[in-house]
Amino acid sequence: MYVWLGETKQKLLMSYGPPDQVSDDGAGGEILVFKTFYTPPVTGIDQTTTCRSKMYFINSNGVVYHCLSKLEAVPPSQVNVS
Repeated sequence: MYVWLGETKQKLLMSYGPPDQVSDDGAGGEILVFKTFYTPPVTGIDQTTTCRSKMYFINSNGVVYHCLSKLEAVPPSQVNVS
């Protein structure tokens, strides 16, 4: 994930495709959120779907300057990026 630091937004989007969510970073840039859903293939027990959100912070020059990953048991419709 951290290999994207210093890379361009264009290169990130060419690799990941369109983000699931876009937010303002409060400094003239944006935060791109990519979600991956996973349900363990186990039978006979409660199967909780998890959501991994990868957040890439893009500055006003279109360069990735920070990244963050969150894992949540219940997939949210919106990711709280703060």
